[in-house]
Amino acid sequence: MHCSQEPAFTTGAAPNIFTAAFNFFAATQCLQHDNFVPDPIQDGDKFDFIIVGAGSAGSVVANRLSEVGHWNILLLEAGIDPPFESYIPYLDVALLGSRFDWNYYTKSDNRTGLGNINNRIPWPRGKMLGGCSSINGMVYIRGRSPDYQRWVDAGNPSWTPQNVWRYFNKLENLQSERLLKNPYISHSYGHHGPLVIENYNSTYRKDTLHVLDAWNEMGFDNVQDINAQYGKGLGVSGIFTATVSNGRRQSTYEAYLKPARSRKNLKIVTNAYVTKVLINEDLEANGVEVDINGKKINVFAKKEVILSAGAINTPKLLMLSGIGPEEHLKSVGIPCKVDLPVGKRLQDHYMIPTFIYGDEPGFKNPVDQRFDELRYLYDGHGYLGQVSVTDIAAFFSRYPSAPYPEFQSHFVLVNKNALRSIPTSRFRTYRDYLAQSIGEFNSEKALYVFALHLLHPFSKGSIYLNSSNPYDDPIIEANYLSDPKDVKATITGLQMITNIVNTSYFKSINAFVHKLNLPECDHFEFKSNDYWKCYANYLIMTLYHPVGTASMGPTKEDSVVDNFLKVHGVRNLRVIDASVMPNLTSGNTNGPTIMIGEMSSDMIKADYLDS
Repeated sequence: MHCSQEPAFTTGAAPNIFTAAFNFFAATQCLQHDNFVPDPIQDGDKFDFIIVGAGSAGSVVANRLSEVGHWNILLLEAGIDPPFESYIPYLDVALLGSRFDWNYYTKSDNRTGLGNINNRIPWPRGKMLGGCSSINGMVYIRGRSPDYQRWVDAGNPSWTPQNVWRYFNKLENLQSERLLKNPYISHSYGHHGPLVIENYNSTYRKDTLHVLDAWNEMGFDNVQDINAQYGKGLGVSGIFTATVSNGRRQSTYEAYLKPARSRKNLKIVTNAYVTKVLINEDLEANGVEVDINGKKINVFAKKEVILSAGAINTPKLLMLSGIGPEEHLKSVGIPCKVDLPVGKRLQDHYMIPTFIYGDEPGFKNPVDQRFDELRYLYDGHGYLGQVSVTDIAAFFSRYPSAPYPEFQSHFVLVNKNALRSIPTSRFRTYRDYLAQSIGEFNSEKALYVFALHLLHPFSKGSIYLNSSNPYDDPIIEANYLSDPKDVKATITGLQMITNIVNTSYFKSINAFVHKLNLPECDHFEFKSNDYWKCYANYLIMTLYHPVGTASMGPTKEDSVVDNFLKVHGVRNLRVIDASVMPNLTSGNTNGPTIMIGEMSSDMIKADYLDS
């Protein structure tokens, strides 16, 4: 393997952790990534397929289509190759707010996100090769069979649970020693795919074991494989797998693009900002206009243009190209070519953190931590080999025997006097008084941050254009908690997760739910329904899982793409990313998005190679 002799890109977090040692040891062990050299293209160049966006799905499609030797593929990515921090799991949040993040924010609705500066909630999106798979928490959750049956019931017959599971197996390379020991579990995974599925290389587990015991006491049965089908009780809990390999992130750039980039029929261009899809009078997509380092050129597709720009940028590009809600396009001065509900049906898993204080567990001292940092350089183990949140999760519902879980929860342990550490940078946009209140007792006690996620919200948002200028950020209306059913569920969910203070272990550490400084909520009784409703409106934030903005379905009135992800009313134009999901899955969406890339690639091959 060739290793770059140049220092890796860095955004500022790595220098705090032995940067010189990292660069020296990483170079000797190939931890350091090769700095990517983009391919040159010129105005008027023609390709069989043009893929816009090298993210979780686009990288997969580029790899799979370039397997066909006589097809010429162009992959355009607005960002560059991932920086040094991207490869280290513990630094997963270090890139938020950096140049490797699109740095989107929701529009203020003066109802939710009230604890944030300007009432706007940050919506990070990866702007680099690998997209969000290079910036996310690496959690690998497939979802549940009923999730995909809902897709079928919405008029998408190809996406049956059986078909979907086959493509999960195709992408997977299970390397988790814990799961490989169980033949039944091992058999349910793929073993020869590009994407390594493993466990984080954590060197300590006391905190997670105590929480698993507490969840089990609450009725969330501990299971060996969190991806197994949902149980019959209130819920399940367990250690999740992740897209990591030997302590290093496995993005789709690592797993799919790097092995394919030497193919002569694949060109990958970075710093390539696509401004619109070229569509002729016959409503055929035949290319894109792209800004490469400040110079606009047109490149053309002989077969298809494929948009894999993600749930925010794909609808933005469609609307800039004249595909979208007619009235909205007229309002920003764009002639409407095809009237479709682009940007509608926006869904997202939101996150509401709760803060529980308890006596210091004393799991790590500074000497242990420094040893962990050196050990990580040696064999990929140590706290740096684990994401900044702990590697366990609970999936649960208000009612027993639900077909799929309503809620997901994970937690972060912040040791005494450690609130300035990397994990809490997730709360970087909270107002000062709220951030100070969160850390009020951290000088004396440890802080457990338990987050609630509503997995199947009824509330729907929208994405609109700010203007016809392709460089303007779109308007994101998250519309969280706009449906009363979501409010009711959220209140119960918050009551359920904070009930952990009544379990044996948390009683032993004198745990209590921290009452934050929220003056607007103080007139409600603490932990009452009205209090939790007010609390949710202040603390709510994204879990980074937007979907549905170019939803698939059978009719152009209710969807943007068909069962094969072809845009209604436009020939030679497909969408392949999370925006096509008609409904959210029960868990993190990166795995399902990669699966969509795999399955749709075979659909394209079937269209052109089997005819």
